[in-house]
Amino acid sequence: MQATNAKTTQAKTARITLSTTVAAGSDDETITGSGVLDLRDGTSRMRMGEGSKQLEQRVVDHVLYEKPPAASGQLPKGKSWMKVDLRRLDTSRSGGGAAMSDPADSFAYTKSLSEKDVRKVGEGTVNGVSTTHYRAALDLSELAKGDSARERELRDRLGDSVPVDLWIDEDGRTRRQQIQMTVKNSARSTGSSAFPRQTHAKVVMNFSDFGTAVDVTAPPAGQTVDVTAKVSQQARAR
Repeated sequence: MQATNAKTTQAKTARITLSTTVAAGSDDETITGSGVLDLRDGTSRMRMGEGSKQLEQRVVDHVLYEKPPAASGQLPKGKSWMKVDLRRLDTSRSGGGAAMSDPADSFAYTKSLSEKDVRKVGEGTVNGVSTTHYRAALDLSELAKGDSARERELRDRLGDSVPVDLWIDEDGRTRRQQIQMTVKNSARSTGSSAFPRQTHAKVVMNFSDFGTAVDVTAPPAGQTVDVTAKVSQQARAR
């Protein structure tokens, strides 16, 4: 379990499928996608969406680009891509938001697994590959990287236990990863009907075709509009 992130990363690249389900109050949303991911630097390209509402997503140099459907009306005239600088976002506040899913961010959670209470669930097959299914939890102190204030905030928002399920093949590589979390929204918004008190998120990733080609470039700058500040503001409001 502790070595699976490193062993999977040694494969360099993979084809992935991703499913992110977010439930808040009576509303829920499931975004599914598929594409390719560079396991070393996070570069990725995906097609994702819900039903017929599909978009193209790229991540290059820790910047996320999303191209919504042409008729969506989300962008100014002459622009076709939204741009979000992931380094400027506090991802713990996003609640696993389905609208923007960085697969590298989800994969990185396996660097912070707790060594306590790891258990073998059983055997299973993922996309035709024999695997062993394990269950553990995130080590929030490790996730906080030694920042005690950050750790307190994570525990306030996520609780003390965030379960992680991994299906690991005979070479020690992750074939499926599932993370479930309940995110408590901030106290200042809980009195309003705008945001429910809790958001439940489940993220499932499947990995296959290790070593596949990942050739991704950023869209032309003239076609993008930077929405980082807007996304960050929305995340902080929760």
